[in-house]
Amino acid sequence: MNSIRFQIQLTPDSIVLYANSIHSPLQRIGGVAVAPSTMPVTFWTIEDAPWLHKETTLIHGTQKFYYHAPLMAGMDLNCELSLLKTEQKNGRQSVLTLYTHSLVCYHRGNPISEAETVLIGTGEKK
Repeated sequence: MNSIRFQIQLTPDSIVLYANSIHSPLQRIGGVAVAPSTMPVTFWTIEDAPWLHKETTLIHGTQKFYYHAPLMAGMDLNCELSLLKTEQKNGRQSVLTLYTHSLVCYHRGNPISEAETVLIGTGEKK
């Protein structure tokens, strides 16, 4: 299975907590909290991606975010996380696995945000 679907409810508290954790000023539109642009990265903690091995150390490689509209408190999002490709490369001390992911979130049936993230997993020592 190379994709999972899950739901996220953006609450004012979750947006404030995330904004504070990255030392980002809280933005509001019409008094409603707006999620910082990198917040979709936290959505991964809701569901476990079965293709990522729990015993592997993962670090972020690259991230790209695209928005059709701001993510705001009170939104219910339907999200789909997909594994687009895996690639192995030789690192200095171990084999590295690059996992390229796509995360698309929908609000009321329309795409509202998309993210592409590369996670790097460290493998066996050379």
